[in-house]
Amino acid sequence: MQADKDSDPGHRPDKRLLVFVHIPKTAGTTLNSLLEHRYSPDETYEVMMRGMSLIMRDGTNAAKPLISWSKLRRFKSALRHRHELRLVRGHFDLSLAPLLPADAQYITLLRDPVQRAISHYFHYRRRSTDPEYALAMRSSLAEWVSACGLVEMDNGQTRRLAGAMHLPVGRVSDATLETAKAALADKFAVVGLTERFEETQILLQRRFGWPRCRYPSCNRGGDQASRTEIDAQALQIVRDCNRYDLELYRHASMLFEQSAGAIDMERELHLLRAAPLHIAPAPAAPAPALPGRVHVLNGLRYLYPMAALHYYAGKLVHRFSPQK
Repeated sequence: MQADKDSDPGHRPDKRLLVFVHIPKTAGTTLNSLLEHRYSPDETYEVMMRGMSLIMRDGTNAAKPLISWSKLRRFKSALRHRHELRLVRGHFDLSLAPLLPADAQYITLLRDPVQRAISHYFHYRRRSTDPEYALAMRSSLAEWVSACGLVEMDNGQTRRLAGAMHLPVGRVSDATLETAKAALADKFAVVGLTERFEETQILLQRRFGWPRCRYPSCNRGGDQASRTEIDAQALQIVRDCNRYDLELYRHASMLFEQSAGAIDMERELHLLRAAPLHIAPAPAAPAPALPGRVHVLNGLRYLYPMAALHYYAGKLVHRFSPQK
């Protein structure tokens, strides 16, 4: 990981762009709630890539690109007009890293690959409106991981950190793994673990000078099975299909131990658990009617998918809105 030059909690806030590579089913939603407490919507850009793409071993069946040209165009525009942009986050891989500033700081969370696969499977079995719901309902866990052509279930964590979500199922290699390991060492300021989220939060707070605050868990599966409730054969199939993720997780755990071992973690955990709990505010009441000119400007933000127009229209809306 990047050298921890700013580990003193009292240091000045870092002005470099923060990039959160959100690997699905790793407690990233909880981390996003923390980030939303630190960064305003005007400072944040979300970019999403299709991790659920179906790419079979022969390269066929990829119905849609991993990221559309229109999304890429908007992302590039946002980066060109990044006057106040401080955070980029979303489900994407490091193939987008060349578009980002050279001094950007990256963070991510990794999770035990077997438990992540189980969580992923049951997540889609709960989402009756999702396009993949029917596939999840007619598939066993072993089939979901090994026979459905889902790149997310074929060493998805290694793929994201190597910028290799485009590879067909079965094409992740030793070289892909080494690329992912190198990215963790060279690009990432903090590499967290889902299973040790409190300690991850402490590393983030110390690295970026954020105040201590506890955050409740978000987006936890209500009917998820544990590995003890799944037969041994299915678990072995999950391991076999994610052997590179297992090795990457071991490597990330070693990096995590190095960072955690450099501080008095027992004391930090005591302080964190005594800190106030952050509760997200209730949904706001409907806003009063805006003056005509403001209503038109606000509409422009969504009628035209251009980041620069979105940015400046937002500023004008704020300027002309009635003050309380």
